[in-house]
Amino acid sequence: MLQFLWITFVRVLNPTCKIRAASLGRSVIFGKGVTVESGSHIIAARIDEYTYINKNCQIDRSVVSIGRFCSIAYNVKIGLGNHPTGWVSTHPFAYEKKYGFVKTGRAFEEQALKSTIIGNDVWIGANSTILAGVTIGHGAIVGAHSLVTCDVEPYSIVVGTPARHLRYRFEAHTIDRLLKSAWWNMDYSKLKKSVSLMDNPDNFLDSISGGQNPADKS
Repeated sequence: MLQFLWITFVRVLNPTCKIRAASLGRSVIFGKGVTVESGSHIIAARIDEYTYINKNCQIDRSVVSIGRFCSIAYNVKIGLGNHPTGWVSTHPFAYEKKYGFVKTGRAFEEQALKSTIIGNDVWIGANSTILAGVTIGHGAIVGAHSLVTCDVEPYSIVVGTPARHLRYRFEAHTIDRLLKSAWWNMDYSKLKKSVSLMDNPDNFLDSISGGQNPADKS
């Protein structure tokens, strides 16, 4: 059975998607305006609208979803699995059928029930690795060459190996407004009217909320 499709500069599912010489699993789903550059390998995931994935990225089978407006740089690996550290061997011959040693595949503790989720408007820098089971919150930034082993809070900036919290992108009240606005889910015709204000978060948020800052309400 065909498990992967090699795509060479064709449009997939939606005429606004651009997929260039990438391999895709049969269960991959794309939203509007997604771009995947050459050499990338996507086993499974829903990749939502206007997200782009640069060259030579790997999206593994644990990845459930990647949100809208995400920026994924080159050589990024997301959802990489683990190996059983408490077993006699860490090699997958003991739990995967394809090696011929077991009749039925099975999961181990480090592998079972680990879903990887990337929120909306996430930027992942080049050569970074996100392990299986990690959730990256909306608006977060992962610095280049980082190894992310645990969840990342919304609008947090993390860097390093293993990745550590550096700072938040905005003050707490601005983060709260951004999350409540869920601007990435706005009707795009409305978003276009306010996109020129995105260089000033408060002005942008005031615009999409009708000019009323929630903190000003009595």
